[in-house]
Amino acid sequence: MVKGIKERRIELKLTQVELAKKCGVSLMTIQLWEREAGSPSPKNLEKLKQVLWS
Repeated sequence: MVKGIKERRIELKLTQVELAKKCGVSLMTIQLWEREAGSPSPKNLEKLKQVLWS
């Protein structure tokens, strides 16, 4: 699981919908990750890192 997704998204002033579009995943997927109810695949984790931490 990836911690801090929601906090970082908010810091960057992104909505869940915007983050989902940038990562190429569904809104529901972002919601699961933020609740730590699911983990991104290695491919999606790389996209998430690029959007939030680069």
